[in-house]
Amino acid sequence: MLPTLSVLLVLSALGLLSIVLNRRQQALRLSKLRERWSLLRERDHDMHAIGRYHRAPGTRTASSATMDDRTWADLNMDDVFAVLDRTESVVGQQVLYARLRDSPNGRHTQTFEALVTHLHDNIHTREAVQLALMPLTDPAGYDLIDLAAADALEIRAWHAVFPALASTMVATVVVFLFYPIAILAIAAGCVISLALRSTAANGLRTVTGAFRQVGPLVAAADALNQLALPGAAILATLRADVRNLARLRRIAAWAGRDGTAAASGNIAALLFEYLNLLFCLDANALFFGARELRARAETLTRVIGAVGDVDAAVSIASYRAGTKGWTRPVIGPAGTTLRLSGVRHPLLPEAVGNSVSLGPPHGAVITGSNMSGKTTFLRTVGVTTAMAQTINTCIAESYEGPTFVVRSCIGRDDDPASGRSYYMVEVESVLALVHASRTPAPHLMLFDELFRGTNAVERIAAGEAVLSALLAPDAAGRPAPHVVLAATHDQELVDLLADTYAPFHFTDTMDRDGLAFDYRLLPGPATTRNAIALLGLRGAPVELVARAMERARELDAQRGREPLYSRSTLS
Repeated sequence: MLPTLSVLLVLSALGLLSIVLNRRQQALRLSKLRERWSLLRERDHDMHAIGRYHRAPGTRTASSATMDDRTWADLNMDDVFAVLDRTESVVGQQVLYARLRDSPNGRHTQTFEALVTHLHDNIHTREAVQLALMPLTDPAGYDLIDLAAADALEIRAWHAVFPALASTMVATVVVFLFYPIAILAIAAGCVISLALRSTAANGLRTVTGAFRQVGPLVAAADALNQLALPGAAILATLRADVRNLARLRRIAAWAGRDGTAAASGNIAALLFEYLNLLFCLDANALFFGARELRARAETLTRVIGAVGDVDAAVSIASYRAGTKGWTRPVIGPAGTTLRLSGVRHPLLPEAVGNSVSLGPPHGAVITGSNMSGKTTFLRTVGVTTAMAQTINTCIAESYEGPTFVVRSCIGRDDDPASGRSYYMVEVESVLALVHASRTPAPHLMLFDELFRGTNAVERIAAGEAVLSALLAPDAAGRPAPHVVLAATHDQELVDLLADTYAPFHFTDTMDRDGLAFDYRLLPGPATTRNAIALLGLRGAPVELVARAMERARELDAQRGREPLYSRSTLS
């Protein structure tokens, strides 16, 4: 009786200690979550791995139109993503990235907004969600979406030998209990098992890390099911999907186990390795896991998407909590006016807010001196529109507009691999947008210095032709539903496009102390230049600057223009 009581006391003490330690660990995790809530996360981003979910087949809804690589790069969206990313899990990062790229309205934007608002307002629910997601931080989780691919695990006809061999070994072990001579058959079976398993080892090794994350993924999804979360369009099938993944979870628990534990002397791990030797358990996991993956690929993809969307909603709630001056957009039907008030770039929190209204003819040509803010404004409009349509969040006083496909031609580079100059690369990009303008889907198109790689005459002529074509009525005479913003140094374009593009400009002032910009968008064409004056500011000889300015005045006179140096000339 006394030994039994002692054992019970020891077990009770161990259980109590386990509860205390778990509560302490939970308290530390909560403290960490609360400390970093609403704060920017300083961490590295493997953008290729993060983009894997976005690139996988079957992860976008039928209505989504993905942002192309050129536009993503032009708008510096990797940097925007880094500012928005306050996720707890790697799948959250992947789905947040996909949400930003799958514009417009490809991922249940209003349902996502309901999730964000709920998690922002309900602290206890949010923290329960974050705690459930924290185990999903292993980089191997980026590969979970690869398990849903048709060829994630390659199964060949001869792999059916693994369950047959396992069944034979079970029968042999039973026979051994009565006829010890059967030990010879067991030894022979072990040798055969080793030989066969080695042939399948590579196939299992490539997915082991991802398999190890199936358990934490399904556990997180199960925990989310216990919470009263809104967002039926995103979470509607999660409960049933978790049940349907139960078998895959069990298989993955074996296939993804940590084999190094046996080498460290772990008794349970050693026992598992002996059983593995006898019954080809890892090879059978490969065989049955592949079949289960094929049967549950869509289910696994849905669970990754649902869990990731909840984490992405936490991230945006945190971003909103730590960001001043954000607003929810008002999305209207196609053809409505795009109105942005006090809009700022999310990477420039102290930036000057600008306002613009673009109704028919839905075009704006923006002029101004170097560094005055033209390109930044183009990026601001593009990023704000993308954020409005995907995460329902804008850094602006207000945003109203229809749903757009955002396309741009801002940054430019040579393509050394093909030997194409940046001019040729730009021509191909511009023509792609011209073709896109013939589709009924409204586009927001952003151009910075069209055709800068050629001479002035052809640059202006080609630029005018392209910008006019983008907003030309269709064959039935219906007006184009697009909005086009073009930044340029060519004042001639302002006159040539006066019927279809409203003129705006940024200005500057210059004196002996240097340049000054107010970064405010103003109506009308530019009234200053600074390119020549910058030569003087940087130490060019006075006579060189004077000659250049005199020549510019002569050229302006030939074109019938007033000189634009009245407020930009060094005194």
